[in-house]
Amino acid sequence: MKTDRLFNDVNILSVSGKMPDDIESITDNSEKVTEKCLFFCRKGNNYDGEKYIYEAINKGAEIIVSEDNLSVDICFVKVKDIKSAMARIAMNFSNNAQKKLKKIGVVGTNGKTTTCHFLSQIFTENGNKTAVIGTIGNYIDGVKYDTELTTPSLLEIYKLMEKSVDEGVEVFIMEISAHAIEQRRTEGIVFDAIIFTNCTEDHLDYFKTFEEYERVKMSIFDYDHCAVGIINSDDETGRKILSNKDLPVSASYGLYNPSDVFALNVDEGKNGLTYTVNLFDNVYNISSPIIGLCNVYNSLAAAACAATLGVDMGRIVSALEKLKSVEGRCQNIASFRGANIFVDYAHTPDGLERTLLSMRKICSGKLICVFGCGGNREKEKRPKMGKISGKLADFTIITSDNPRYENPDDIISEIEKGMVEVGGDYVVRTDRRMAVKLAVGLLNAGDVLLIAGKGAEKYQEINGVKYDFSDEKIVLSVIGALSEN
Repeated sequence: MKTDRLFNDVNILSVSGKMPDDIESITDNSEKVTEKCLFFCRKGNNYDGEKYIYEAINKGAEIIVSEDNLSVDICFVKVKDIKSAMARIAMNFSNNAQKKLKKIGVVGTNGKTTTCHFLSQIFTENGNKTAVIGTIGNYIDGVKYDTELTTPSLLEIYKLMEKSVDEGVEVFIMEISAHAIEQRRTEGIVFDAIIFTNCTEDHLDYFKTFEEYERVKMSIFDYDHCAVGIINSDDETGRKILSNKDLPVSASYGLYNPSDVFALNVDEGKNGLTYTVNLFDNVYNISSPIIGLCNVYNSLAAAACAATLGVDMGRIVSALEKLKSVEGRCQNIASFRGANIFVDYAHTPDGLERTLLSMRKICSGKLICVFGCGGNREKEKRPKMGKISGKLADFTIITSDNPRYENPDDIISEIEKGMVEVGGDYVVRTDRRMAVKLAVGLLNAGDVLLIAGKGAEKYQEINGVKYDFSDEKIVLSVIGALSEN
């Protein structure tokens, strides 16, 4: 791309060295630098881009962009704000792909992934090609691309929007994590709508206090970031957003508080959900194959958003009636001896409680829960989650999740404190594979087994190494071995 177009509308403070006529790539990762590249030198949470300048130059970078004063032998562009400059340059480099897309963001502690995929199913029913960007992968017109972050980096998001346009996508749907908001990874993007699902305790290792975590989530609901908001009125933080008349809120949804979109007569059965939905004063009876009260909320959020953005009501209802469960989210992966086995990503106290309550509704026998907590993350939630499982499950097997750099037995000991407090029936199996094997072997007709915490993850992280690990694959392997005996 010609550099005069590339720097259009960028707030430049100074330029030193000869500006090349054109650039073929842009990046802030020195490992991805190629010939005729523009390299953004920026400070991250754990690194300083200045350390990689000469590596970038040696690989062919021809322009360095930074908000700091640098002395280099190639073209150096000093900008007022590096994130703002990255967004504008990425926007220019992608030929402003975002202008050609309907963009929807989903913010919240729990429910982001499922809500995004429900939205995709609704828009697909409406005849639109979609992209879904989130925790379990980036899907562009149904093709999956793996990802390691809930919300990709700023430059990667712009690349994904450009690729989506190239593939004929019309609706771009993405999860927006609190980390992404705080780190300005969606800089320069104005969403047509942003959904707020909920705000419960999580990531306090990073944000330190719930108040700061909440503030960050709420901060994206302004006219610089979204045209309309779709807000959960049953959530306390959601009600704070709704009460602020200066924010771009246009629709609310919920079950227990006045809302534009709400559900009545919810029945949770083994074969799915039935409920009556009032969709902006249009009333429909819904029978859906998905399970769990959390999915009533997720479907209401998706329906409210789609309707607000002009999708035909009939198409929305048709999609709600045939929603498919999302990989690793309240997913029924197997039946064995008349029992049902689910995996779920629930890794917060609120998430685990909601999922266990839904499992209890469809369980006629014993409810067994296998879970652990991640290492090097907020320790406060560990006894809380032990207490929740101790209260709601008939039997719990406490195990290892992603211990990272912590001793898994130390994590388990903290979970046990909550379990002991409520007198929960439990055992410890540190080896997650052995925990799953024990749980499956205990099953009888009518039982429900919930394996929580990892969902669709395909790895277990131990001491900085990600080992191949899938709860679903282990369950199927154990069932196969037991069936042969």
